[in-house]
Amino acid sequence: MKHILAEGVDYRKTLFFAAGGFCAVAVVCYLAFDLGYTLLIASFGASTAILFGTPGTVTSRPRNVFFGHVISVIIGVALYTFLGCTWYSVALGVALAVVVMVVTDTFHPPGGATVIVTMMSSPSWSFVVMPVAVGILAILVIAEATAWFYRRSAEPKIIVA
Repeated sequence: MKHILAEGVDYRKTLFFAAGGFCAVAVVCYLAFDLGYTLLIASFGASTAILFGTPGTVTSRPRNVFFGHVISVIIGVALYTFLGCTWYSVALGVALAVVVMVVTDTFHPPGGATVIVTMMSSPSWSFVVMPVAVGILAILVIAEATAWFYRRSAEPKIIVA
């Protein structure tokens, strides 16, 4: 019988980062739902999964996460401004976002979804800042804090008598 659970998984680390992911989404949702700050877009769910599920990978680098979203939202707003939201403008937006992320070494797959969400939201240029830049920055701060706390908790404790 094949095992359902993956072998070699560090369950302590996985649960630690899952708790961090919960905190990141909880903070952004609280700010969005209870305080009325628009900081939440669907592609942030995928970014949270990457940041907290695969910390230390290229696509989870803070630079990639932040600029992947910001580049994508700028492309989305620009294309929406000039072409509106059509099948070809959305497809062009995703393609352009991929190209720009690759050539700037900021590739972050959820950026492709950010273009789609942006263009379907009838955005103004303020959409670049709120929800995208501020929202992903909040998630990144919590991801970095989680990584810092994890490293601190994993350090050996020296007891001096």
